Amino acid sequence: MVIQRRLSVYVLVWMLPFSVVHLFADGQKDLLTSVEGNLDNESALRLWYDQPAEKWDEALPLGNGRLGAMVFGGTTVERFQLNEDTLYSGYPGYRDQPLKIGETLDDVSAMIARRQFAEADQFITRHWLGGAQACYQPLGDLYLDFEPSGQIVDYRRELDLATAVYRVVYRQDEVVYTREAFISHPDQVLVLRLTADTPGRLSFSVRLTSPHPTARSAVEGPSGLRLSGQAPGAALRRTLEWVEEKNETYKYPLLWDEQGNRRHGDKTVLYGAEADNEGMFFSAHLHIQMTGGRLTSESGALTIHDADAAELRLAAATSFNGFNKNPVREGIDPAAITNQRLQAAGRYSYAGLRQRHIQDYKTLFDRVALQIGQADSEVSLPTDQRIALAGQGRDPGLMALYFQFGRYLMIAGSHSGTQPLNLQGIWNPHIIPPWASAYTMNINTQMNYWPAEVTNLSECFEPLLRLTRELAVDGRQVAREVYGMNGWVAHHNTTIWRCAQPVDFVARTAFWPLSSGWLCQHLYDHYLFNGDVDYLRNQAWPLMKGACEFYLDWLVEDDDGALVTPVSTSPENVFSYTDVEGGRRQASVCQGATMDMAIIRELFANTLQAAEQLNVEPKFRRKLRQVLPLLKPIQIGKQGQILEWQEEFDEPSPTHRHISHLYGLHPGNQITPRHTPELAAAAQKTLETRGDGGTGWSKAWKINFWARLEAGERAHRMLCELLAGSTLPNLLNTHPPFQIDGNFGGTAGIAEMLLHSHAGEVVLLPALPSAWSAGSFKGLRARGGFDVNIDWQAGKMTSARIVSLRGNPLTLRYGDIVVTCDTKLGQTLTFDANLKHIP
Repeated sequence: MVIQRRLSVYVLVWMLPFSVVHLFADGQKDLLTSVEGNLDNESALRLWYDQPAEKWDEALPLGNGRLGAMVFGGTTVERFQLNEDTLYSGYPGYRDQPLKIGETLDDVSAMIARRQFAEADQFITRHWLGGAQACYQPLGDLYLDFEPSGQIVDYRRELDLATAVYRVVYRQDEVVYTREAFISHPDQVLVLRLTADTPGRLSFSVRLTSPHPTARSAVEGPSGLRLSGQAPGAALRRTLEWVEEKNETYKYPLLWDEQGNRRHGDKTVLYGAEADNEGMFFSAHLHIQMTGGRLTSESGALTIHDADAAELRLAAATSFNGFNKNPVREGIDPAAITNQRLQAAGRYSYAGLRQRHIQDYKTLFDRVALQIGQADSEVSLPTDQRIALAGQGRDPGLMALYFQFGRYLMIAGSHSGTQPLNLQGIWNPHIIPPWASAYTMNINTQMNYWPAEVTNLSECFEPLLRLTRELAVDGRQVAREVYGMNGWVAHHNTTIWRCAQPVDFVARTAFWPLSSGWLCQHLYDHYLFNGDVDYLRNQAWPLMKGACEFYLDWLVEDDDGALVTPVSTSPENVFSYTDVEGGRRQASVCQGATMDMAIIRELFANTLQAAEQLNVEPKFRRKLRQVLPLLKPIQIGKQGQILEWQEEFDEPSPTHRHISHLYGLHPGNQITPRHTPELAAAAQKTLETRGDGGTGWSKAWKINFWARLEAGERAHRMLCELLAGSTLPNLLNTHPPFQIDGNFGGTAGIAEMLLHSHAGEVVLLPALPSAWSAGSFKGLRARGGFDVNIDWQAGKMTSARIVSLRGNPLTLRYGDIVVTCDTKLGQTLTFDANLKHIP
């Protein structure tokens, strides 16, 4: 087709320097036809569409860990919806409450002992919960307005995962218009270049806006725009009526007075004086350069007239100065930061910025390659059409694209020094976002980082490490003052202000003091993959020990003499039971839920191993050795399933989205088909009962579960379910609505299907489905410090190449074949299909 030929030509034009594009604009475009068709390898790593995004869920994400943008690709109006990863409502300590859990712990424990589970549930909801969390905020929008003209033909927009560059191209009035954008990590700016292949035909206006009423946009200098504003000091995601009905107005003194009267009518979002002048400041600074044409300004906008090309550079910053510093009274000047970043970027040409961006990005992205199947005919379809057909399971290339898109999102959303990925990553257009764009730590925050180690992006883990370290500061205070215990503790939600108290709502969601234990699993896993003893000693060990100290104080003996958590919930789920009067009731609170015990068992075991590696704390090691065998083990129910609670309660929601009681299967290592076959069979029964439905992230978790059970066909079926039923047109995951954890869980699940290293051996292709009959990967990482590369044909491995990064002994498994060998630092070992070493 003629359109396809034109599109192939234009893709190549985008890849060339601007001066070369102008060479073709001078009548030599036909030279490109001689190289048409050389783009097949690159097309496998592109998301592309034949129309602009009409809504946010169709826009494409750009980011550098700090600055994020969703790009729409419009031909009349182009929109870059902007985020900066530190822009939040609130301030340090804004939601602290005078909770005293330790003082009433015996009362609640007594209720549980009397089987007054519902009463304990209600008591915790009324007395043990804090205030609502702060909300992650949008910064604003960059708009480009184009004068309506002739018909648009040959339209294409794409995100190239190989370079992290976004492009739009279309023909209008016989002129080819091209846009190329990226957000540079080394230079901390968004860069956008627009060209027309006919001189003097580029005209458009540029404006900066914000949903925040405090924001002001103004022309700055001869060719700049400045957007400045203040985020809300308070942004409440609950309705005022809900808070009043729960008698919790005292938790929000900015919104209600001491008598419970509303201070500001129906407002739930407060700015400036209404919020006692609290609220983080923000600034975005944009600079324009042109080739040809002229530039005018009017009403806070800049207009480019009759240019050949134009380049926009944008920097953004906030007054955030640390999790424990008030951004108003102790903040930094965001305008000064944006000025500095634009000035620094000004040392480079567009080509220089582009080269630095791509080189920095590829240092991470190019470590891993994945090919599944042969070249697919579906690659010629726009990505949204491929997603619509995903349920058929006949597009393995889409699954490989999804895998690499997850890695792209990790790089775009999490870098050393940035904030960790929240529920929406760094991309959010709402002042009151879904679930506040929080760090929800009963699965979602941790799932965001499941791919970091195995997909060779270990550097991207640093923000989660820093969150844990910063959270432990308030966590120690909460352990001491709220519980009367040692160590540190955190609950199921936190924000940029690193608050460790429980949030509001109800016991089944908000009371869950196990996130500190789960976060420590990531800390130790980072060590297992990388083997950095200094990191283990100075960063991971103190946090792991502190979490253990709290749980050692928290545990109690049950009626059988086993150690359990005294007050427990299985995240967000409820059970049914018969109370002492014979009535049927529902509750969420009991003793020793299975997930509690799995996390604590794993934490104690990992901390003991860490202490032995470091040869420290012999007394503490003895304590952990004494306690570990006393922990309540995983229980199997009458139907052969893993029990979610220690008692076999009825389940009102047998297909509930959370599968928390299988933590020991994944991400833990307490359940494996070879070492604990009875528990593995019970885990399979549990998964069959839960079914294949659920939210996006729940489906992603199930991929990992089935992969750990080495059930490749079921894992593949769940991957198809995730793509077909829980994926937006832009390949982002939906809960619904949009929630990014499913992307990372799905990426990790694909890696789990290809490689295991959690049970003391490196297992090759443990859950390979028949639909992936041929393929290869390079660069996946295994615990113990191994870089793994595999080829397979007809469903069988043909060769494996293992690079030893630490010189550790290697135990390698493929099917029933197991080999063990010593390795040297940097040594490469090659094996054939029977794991015979090839010198």
